Amino acid sequence: MRWFKPSLRHSISALLSAENRLDAPESLEPIRQAMLTTLGAEGASLNPQLFRRLRYLPDANALWFARSEMVSVLSRIHGEAKAVDMVQGLSPVFQGQLPRSLMESGRLRR
Repeated sequence: MRWFKPSLRHSISALLSAENRLDAPESLEPIRQAMLTTLGAEGASLNPQLFRRLRYLPDANALWFARSEMVSVLSRIHGEAKAVDMVQGLSPVFQGQLPRSLMESGRLRR
Protein backbone atom coordinates (compact mmCIF):
# COMPACT_ATOMS: atom_id res chain seq x y z
CA MET A 1 0.00 0.00 0.00
CA ARG A 2 1.30 3.43 -0.89
CA TRP A 3 1.23 6.19 1.64
CA PHE A 4 1.16 8.96 -0.92
CA LYS A 5 -0.93 8.83 -4.02
CA PRO A 6 1.18 9.49 -7.12
CA SER A 7 -1.26 12.04 -8.47
CA LEU A 8 -1.11 14.11 -5.29
CA ARG A 9 2.68 14.07 -5.18
CA HIS A 10 2.94 15.02 -8.83
CA SER A 11 0.42 17.83 -8.53
CA ILE A 12 2.27 19.38 -5.58
CA SER A 13 5.64 19.13 -7.29
CA ALA A 14 4.11 20.62 -10.43
CA LEU A 15 2.91 23.62 -8.45
CA LEU A 16 6.31 24.17 -6.89
CA SER A 17 8.45 23.56 -9.95
CA ALA A 18 10.10 26.44 -11.75
CA GLU A 19 9.13 25.07 -15.15
CA ASN A 20 5.49 25.95 -14.69
CA ARG A 21 6.19 29.39 -13.31
CA LEU A 22 7.78 30.78 -16.45
CA ASP A 23 6.92 34.41 -16.83
CA ALA A 24 4.99 35.40 -19.89
CA PRO A 25 7.08 37.67 -22.12
CA GLU A 26 4.39 40.35 -22.15
CA SER A 27 4.42 40.54 -18.34
CA LEU A 28 8.19 41.06 -18.32
CA GLU A 29 8.19 43.81 -20.93
CA PRO A 30 7.29 46.70 -18.54
CA ILE A 31 10.07 45.58 -16.18
CA ARG A 32 12.55 45.24 -19.01
CA GLN A 33 11.68 48.65 -20.47
CA ALA A 34 11.92 50.37 -17.08
CA MET A 35 15.36 48.88 -16.49
CA LEU A 36 16.60 49.81 -19.97
CA THR A 37 15.25 53.34 -19.57
CA THR A 38 16.96 53.69 -16.19
CA LEU A 39 20.23 52.41 -17.65
CA GLY A 40 19.96 54.92 -20.49
CA ALA A 41 22.13 55.36 -23.55
CA GLU A 42 25.20 56.32 -21.56
CA GLY A 43 24.94 53.23 -19.36
CA ALA A 44 24.41 51.06 -22.43
CA SER A 45 27.56 52.44 -24.01
CA LEU A 46 29.55 51.88 -20.79
CA ASN A 47 28.41 48.27 -20.48
CA PRO A 48 26.89 46.92 -23.71
CA GLN A 49 26.93 43.39 -22.29
CA LEU A 50 24.54 44.41 -19.49
CA PHE A 51 22.31 46.17 -22.01
CA ARG A 52 22.16 42.98 -24.07
CA ARG A 53 21.50 40.82 -21.03
CA LEU A 54 18.64 43.04 -19.88
CA ARG A 55 17.01 42.69 -23.28
CA TYR A 56 17.10 38.90 -23.23
CA LEU A 57 16.95 37.71 -19.61
CA PRO A 58 14.20 35.09 -19.42
CA ASP A 59 12.43 35.81 -16.13
CA ALA A 60 11.72 38.36 -13.41
CA ASN A 61 14.19 36.75 -10.98
CA ALA A 62 17.06 37.18 -13.42
CA LEU A 63 16.08 40.81 -14.01
CA TRP A 64 15.84 41.37 -10.26
CA PHE A 65 19.36 40.10 -9.66
CA ALA A 66 20.73 42.19 -12.55
CA ARG A 67 19.98 45.32 -10.51
CA SER A 68 23.30 45.11 -8.66
CA GLU A 69 25.18 45.29 -11.95
CA MET A 70 23.00 48.25 -12.93
CA VAL A 71 24.04 50.05 -9.72
CA SER A 72 27.67 49.46 -10.63
CA VAL A 73 27.27 50.96 -14.10
CA LEU A 74 25.05 53.84 -12.99
CA SER A 75 27.37 54.75 -10.12
CA ARG A 76 30.10 55.51 -12.64
CA ILE A 77 27.76 57.99 -14.30
CA HIS A 78 25.74 59.51 -11.43
CA GLY A 79 27.54 58.52 -8.24
CA GLU A 80 26.66 55.68 -5.93
CA ALA A 81 23.91 57.33 -3.87
CA LYS A 82 21.91 58.42 -6.89
CA ALA A 83 22.48 55.08 -8.63
CA VAL A 84 21.08 53.17 -5.65
CA ASP A 85 18.05 55.49 -5.56
CA MET A 86 17.46 55.03 -9.29
CA VAL A 87 17.58 51.26 -9.06
CA GLN A 88 15.42 51.15 -5.94
CA GLY A 89 12.88 53.19 -7.88
CA LEU A 90 12.42 50.14 -10.09
CA SER A 91 11.02 48.02 -7.23
CA PRO A 92 7.32 48.88 -7.83
CA VAL A 93 7.60 47.55 -11.39
CA PHE A 94 8.44 44.11 -9.98
CA GLN A 95 5.26 43.93 -7.85
CA GLY A 96 3.43 40.69 -8.47
CA GLN A 97 6.31 39.13 -10.40
CA LEU A 98 8.49 38.07 -7.47
CA PRO A 99 7.88 36.37 -4.14
CA ARG A 100 7.13 38.81 -1.34
CA SER A 101 10.17 37.65 0.63
CA LEU A 102 12.47 38.60 -2.24
CA MET A 103 10.83 42.01 -2.59
CA GLU A 104 11.19 42.66 1.14
CA SER A 105 14.84 41.64 1.12
CA GLY A 106 15.53 44.27 -1.52
CA ARG A 107 14.37 47.14 0.63
CA LEU A 108 16.91 49.55 1.99
CA ARG A 109 17.42 49.01 5.70
CA ARG A 110 18.69 52.01 7.58
